[in-house]
Amino acid sequence: MSVARVTHAEANLLTLARCVVGSGPAPELTRLLLVSVAPPTKLGPTSAALLEDTLARGVAFAMLQEGGWTNEVDGRLWSHPLPPLHFTANTVRLLQWALRLPLAEPEVVALKFDGRLTPAEEVFAALLLERARGTAAEATLMSQAVLRELPLVQLMHAATLGRVGALTVSPLTKAHLPWVRGLLDLLGDTWLSAELLKPQLAQPKILARVGRAQSDVAASFLDVVDAQQHRHLARFFIDAAAAWLATRSGVNDLVALDPESPLRERGEARQQAGALWRVLERLEQWDQQHRGTRFIDDGYDVAQALVKDWERLGPNGFAAARRLVAELESLPT
Repeated sequence: MSVARVTHAEANLLTLARCVVGSGPAPELTRLLLVSVAPPTKLGPTSAALLEDTLARGVAFAMLQEGGWTNEVDGRLWSHPLPPLHFTANTVRLLQWALRLPLAEPEVVALKFDGRLTPAEEVFAALLLERARGTAAEATLMSQAVLRELPLVQLMHAATLGRVGALTVSPLTKAHLPWVRGLLDLLGDTWLSAELLKPQLAQPKILARVGRAQSDVAASFLDVVDAQQHRHLARFFIDAAAAWLATRSGVNDLVALDPESPLRERGEARQQAGALWRVLERLEQWDQQHRGTRFIDDGYDVAQALVKDWERLGPNGFAAARRLVAELESLPT
């Protein structure tokens, strides 16, 4: 059995790619992002083939781990053909840029792509931002305009993107939905993490910006899944809310604003902080529709499956969400 030979620079690029898809050591990811490493200017045929294999296998496996394994309303991820895992030179550009620059620095040369990313590349970009969450590279990555405009990145990281700056929503399309299906667990985790982080955002303007980003992204997403009859893809909102309510219940667990900040700003921030919980108001309406679907109606089986799947939040959870929204909308003291 022959051993593939690549240059040191190519090895760094391949290692970073493996870290992003979850098959490389986390310390190596941090090192490669925070220290300037000379990237390969061009990939040889061996390293190009290895990268293609890493991306295809890695992204597919990541999607199986991050939600595709669950038995959703329409079956597991592999119950339906997955669109092609297509990667372009833009993925190499992303990896080269990430290696070349010490991303802990506040100002770096902006990342640029040549044309639009494919959905598979959007998944890879979203995973990169997830792996970098909590590191010194997070803010630099989240501030890159070409990453901020990606629909799947916005859906996964709405709160963090909003913390960095105002966010303009890029709506998902029908073509994105199979990829969302493979990320449902991770989406639940990122939206829960956003709620757990909110008490640390003492500045009202920052918290308000986070909430607006969440609200805009969620509303756009729910419009798409409703129109495409894929309401089951909203499950990650249920997961995040149920996990939060399992150990928390009140506004003090969600908001801890600077009492010296203006009352008007604190009031706006409190309202915007309820973004996830206002999403649940719409999901509760859907839940009631599902419960009211009769045996003779079209879509009965799907409706009953959704009722059962969302029961972990259920009427009590929806009621708790309504109380939380009402408390957030009251005047701050």
